Amino acid sequence: MLRVEEVPEIARRAGERERADAERYPTETIRELHECGLIAAGFSPANGGSGWTCLDAVRAVETLAAESPSAALIVAMPVGFAGITEAVGYLAPEAYRAEWPEQLASIAEDFHAGTHYAAANSEAGAGGSFDATKTIATRTADGWRLSGAKILASGGANADVFFSIAKVTQDDLPGAGVVEGFLVSTRAPGVTIATDWDGFGMRSTESHSVRYQDVNAVRMWGFPNFFVVAQPLSYWFCLFAAIPLGCAAGLLAVMSTPAPASPAVRLRLAEARMKYEALSAYLHETAAAWRPAAGPEYAGRVLRTKTYVSQEATKLCAELFALGGGRHYRRNDIAARLLADSFAGTALRPPLALALDGLLAQFED
Repeated sequence: MLRVEEVPEIARRAGERERADAERYPTETIRELHECGLIAAGFSPANGGSGWTCLDAVRAVETLAAESPSAALIVAMPVGFAGITEAVGYLAPEAYRAEWPEQLASIAEDFHAGTHYAAANSEAGAGGSFDATKTIATRTADGWRLSGAKILASGGANADVFFSIAKVTQDDLPGAGVVEGFLVSTRAPGVTIATDWDGFGMRSTESHSVRYQDVNAVRMWGFPNFFVVAQPLSYWFCLFAAIPLGCAAGLLAVMSTPAPASPAVRLRLAEARMKYEALSAYLHETAAAWRPAAGPEYAGRVLRTKTYVSQEATKLCAELFALGGGRHYRRNDIAARLLADSFAGTALRPPLALALDGLLAQFED
């Protein structure tokens, strides 16, 4: 079992690799994160994990992001997937409850074998909206088939399995929600992974575009109306907020080493640390309260937390970078990369505009 207290040393090694080659997909780091059990830590010990809570996962992603934000973003997807899959089985409708243990065991076995699960959910123009999703899943005699186009598929061809949302009809799945989740082998016939990622930040994530053309899915993930019943997205939202926060922690370390001689700069750094610690405490408190099907009040809190923490952490990164007075103004400088990664993570996973729309809807109700 992996303890959260062991993550800083793992993150330190990840940071060394990233500083040596910030443009390349972090293959060695992702391999280590599988081998040490971090990616599967959300599963129970009975399923090969460490029994991590959402708070444990947030702390780990935040720590990793301070050293290697790209690696943190890549692993946030499967880390969340493991924790959610472990936790939600009791919510399955009676008709699906008997098969849930097999689904859980099969996915946990994949993680234990080092199979890398990545998210391929975003679609151009959808803005993170389920209603605007255009990918279609159709039920056939051989299972589910998906057709559609995705963007920002974390890891691209380095992933083994994509988990993707798609629309289904009530005829194919009575009781279905607006979208359902599906697992797709990245090497299945009909899967085309582009090489079009050239991000401002998060450059080594290789978050390429993907096209599905009548692709046989491995399985449907969950059960009908899964996203409404289980409300799993709040788990990932907490993890996403941890990434720009980790970037701020990384920039604090860079700007504080060596300790500046100027009292004015030391005061600015002390103020920045207080702000970072307050943001971290807010996020940790929200993550500690996570549970499946937590209801609209908690969902609203998560949106507020993610929006505020992401915005303020990114602002803090910009303020810290400015303290450098231009000495870090180079594309491959560690401080410049942390700044760019904080903006990229905030802007893309998922868009803050969607979170703000959600907050507005609460006030209108």
